[in-house]
Amino acid sequence: MTRQKKITLLLSITLFVMLAGSLITSLFFKEPWLWMDEVLSYLLISDPSIAHVNEAVVSGMDANPPFFANLYWFIGHTISLNPQFLRAVSIVIFALTIALFYRFTTTLVGTPVTNFVLITAIVSLTYLNITLATQIRAYSVFLLAGLFYFVVLQRLIASPANIKWLIAHCLAGLLLVLTHNFGLFYVAASGAFFAILYLWSRQRAYLLVLATYGLIALGWLLIWYSSFAIQTEAGKPHSWIPIPTFLSFFTTVGELIPTISSALERRPIFLVLPLLRVVLVSVLFIYIALLRLNKNSQAIWDDKALMVYLLAGWIYMATICIALLVSLVHTSVFISRYQWPSHLLLIYQFVYAWSLLRDRWHIPARVSGWNMQLVSVYALLLAGFLFYQNRKVVIFPGGVLQGLSQLDKRYPVFVESAHYFLPIWFHDKSTNVHYVLDWQTAVRPGNMLNASVEHKILEAVRNKYQVSGIMPEKSFNRMVVPHFYVIDEGGIYQIEQFIRSGQVRVIRQLPINLSGHRILECTFRS
Repeated sequence: MTRQKKITLLLSITLFVMLAGSLITSLFFKEPWLWMDEVLSYLLISDPSIAHVNEAVVSGMDANPPFFANLYWFIGHTISLNPQFLRAVSIVIFALTIALFYRFTTTLVGTPVTNFVLITAIVSLTYLNITLATQIRAYSVFLLAGLFYFVVLQRLIASPANIKWLIAHCLAGLLLVLTHNFGLFYVAASGAFFAILYLWSRQRAYLLVLATYGLIALGWLLIWYSSFAIQTEAGKPHSWIPIPTFLSFFTTVGELIPTISSALERRPIFLVLPLLRVVLVSVLFIYIALLRLNKNSQAIWDDKALMVYLLAGWIYMATICIALLVSLVHTSVFISRYQWPSHLLLIYQFVYAWSLLRDRWHIPARVSGWNMQLVSVYALLLAGFLFYQNRKVVIFPGGVLQGLSQLDKRYPVFVESAHYFLPIWFHDKSTNVHYVLDWQTAVRPGNMLNASVEHKILEAVRNKYQVSGIMPEKSFNRMVVPHFYVIDEGGIYQIEQFIRSGQVRVIRQLPINLSGHRILECTFRS
């Protein structure tokens, strides 16, 4: 083993331990509450019957294919169903993905120490990584599946007729689209890339690669399409994701790019920063691509690192365009977490660009004992930074819990959203929390976009897991709940309908130190 390979292996292990150790440790220094989607995942994973899990996945409870739920069900029932353990599994998968990605990148670009510093800095300064890597959701698995898929694509560029890699492409593509529905966009984008390669090179071997896309599509249609069609009903009459606007487009795409402070960028005066970062990344990609494409065709084909750079830039931009087009003409799916695998592509673009500019500027890339000592200190400091970042991340707004403590436990508490109902129902057994399944208010014009989707989710939860706190509208009456509280959210229209119709009378309004919320003590009128 060469010295560079030894250093790469050592830094890969260091990277894995640093990410996994800091993020897992920080879990025990923060509130363990799961948020809405995690509770849904846990319901599926903790189900004693795997057959029932797969029925529930299609019922509207979840919007993803079945691979994640089945994988975590097996892990949970084999080792532990503790929610913190399952979160740790997601972190381990994330850390493994980044470590493998580091090795893949270093194999192509070289400079293991520089790559370690760049990759860890980018990962640590991208807030999305910390929020998604620590959840009991499909995202970490999706990221790992994305990495496997990108590696296979790189192999196929150089060896399009290799049977082993053609079979691997079919399997990796199926894994990607059966882990997350957004995987379809990545497969489509990469298919377009290979179509361009065929038209450019006229190598008939690329037709074999294009044929594997047909096999992936056929496999998805046979395995998942019928269930996918049922799942999409939960998104009607509209998606819960807002249709992208000019500014929200750059904000969403910008969440995949590292930043010094994501909180700072939410202030109105700094809204232009995501736009500038997206433009900078786009200009950098085009500049580097044009710079390298000046070489002759054979030199371009022989440069594996450059071909991966072109692949990464193409898929990164193409998936954004596909998601934007689908969101504008059909159903909005334009949200950053669905595009998380693109973050790996972006990191590769940064690393490759730096390696090229370093050579042009004649910056030495020596590896010495002193450099390794600095890297050790850097890794320790970064581990502390990641620990701090994850410790302060709050994915469930716990401010509402302070308001619950003042309420009379004899009376039920009604909430107007699933993102409150599910975490409170799961964690706070002292609160008799309820949600009313009222379709008419859920689809009322002007109500929050997610009201109709959450209605269908909770209806599926009630049907599949018999959660008694989820109450049909016909049961919301004086005989069943004569006296109750309501956590009224300003952006959601539900209890207002019952008050305006004269069915419900507000006795008093209780204080709660949470913007856009009020607690109402109510009774039904005689």
